[in-house]
Amino acid sequence: MGIIIQIIIALLIAGFIFWAVRQVIGLIPLEPIFKQIIDVLLIILVVAIILFYVVIPLLHVLGGISVNISGLH
Repeated sequence: MGIIIQIIIALLIAGFIFWAVRQVIGLIPLEPIFKQIIDVLLIILVVAIILFYVVIPLLHVLGGISVNISGLH
């Protein structure tokens, strides 16, 4: 049950970050290229949050798959 709550919280946080940054960027007068760069970085951040806090823990619970990202031991 704890993994479901963690997934819901991670998705809510990722969605809020995406929405809030897009709203703030819309208010700041920037060149279109800078808005596009910020948008790409924002999407990378949201995908990283979803990958590390949703997909990897879900794979670990469902399939017993362990992903070691700290290096080779």
